[in-house]
This record gives sequence, structure tokens and C-alpha cells, in this order.
Amino acid sequence: MPPSGPQLSPPAGNGRARPVTPERGAWLAFRLAGRRLALPLADISRVLALPLLQPPVGAPGFVEGFFDFEGTPVAALRLDRLLRLEEKPMGVYSALLVLRDPTPPIALHVASVDSIVKTVGTDIQPIQRDGTVNACVTGRVNRDGETLYLLSTADLLLAEERARLASLHSMKQQRLAALAGPAGSPGEPGSGETACAS
Repeated sequence: MPPSGPQLSPPAGNGRARPVTPERGAWLAFRLAGRRLALPLADISRVLALPLLQPPVGAPGFVEGFFDFEGTPVAALRLDRLLRLEEKPMGVYSALLVLRDPTPPIALHVASVDSIVKTVGTDIQPIQRDGTVNACVTGRVNRDGETLYLLSTADLLLAEERARLASLHSMKQQRLAALAGPAGSPGEPGSGETACAS
């Protein structure tokens, strides 16, 4: 990990974190719904084992829950549901890909992490993006006798989906801030008011 990069830190409670070093022309390949997909390595900051998730009420189906990472609530998203792929059991090797500096913070739940793949422009075969979910597939390459589909991190979420996640993230932060508030605050035990569970 370069000295200027963030320090490696596992999620609170359980899980293991693996550092990801950005490299130009490099992709992180992973398995999902029987397919081999990849995201730009530079867009991923950590690879985590699945931590304990707290499912939010009223969230879209692709939101599995929130977890605390370095003091920040991060939304864990089932990428197969987001891409409308066939849903299969994730298994014991499933992982979370924590994206680098997204707003709001998110991590993608995938079946397993495969390898780091390096490409040059001539390796990538163009693909008709209009025929993919959110036009998020930018191309494909052949590696080890398999087709590897390259995804655009920026196009994984619709603007409306991103706004909904931002709202859920804000609510989560407010609830955490209320829990950390001084004793006797309105709506907390001991204040003379009854707290209502939402």
C-alpha cells in the first residue's frame, strides 16, 4: 500500500480487510451469478469479508444493510440484484468491495474475488452499452478462455437510486448521532419522554 493511501482497517465486529492498490489499466475481477465481471481497480479501496449488517426499514431490495467501517456507516449492496442478474447463493467466499470515495459510501457484495487483470486498449472489445442495465458495461476482454465483462463504477446506480441511498445514509448518521448524544436529551431514556422505535 503506498504511504499516502488510507490505512488498512477491518470492519467493526468481524471480517478481514485486504488492501487494494490502484494501478492504471488494472481491473479487479470477481464472480457473480455465474459470470466473471470486473471493476476498475482504482475505484476500489478495500476488499472485506462480509460483516454483520443492519438492514434498514423501507430500503430498496438491493440494499442488504449498513455496517460501520472506520467510523462511517456504509451501505452494502447486492450487485446481482442491482444488475438484475439471476440471484444465486453467495457462499462462504463472498466479499464486499468497498468503493473509493463514493457519495454516499457503498460496498458491493459479490460471490467471490477472482484476480487482478491488466489490460491495454487493444484488449478491450466494445459492447453496445444501451443493451445493459444502466449502460454500465463498458466492454469485454477474453481471459483464460472466459469472457470478462468490464463495468463502469459511475454507472452502476441511477441518480434516483443514489439519492435514495443518500437519504438512508443520512438517516443512519442521525440515529447514530442521537445514540452518542448526552444523557437526558429529548426522546432518550431519562428525559421524561418515551422513545419510539422506527
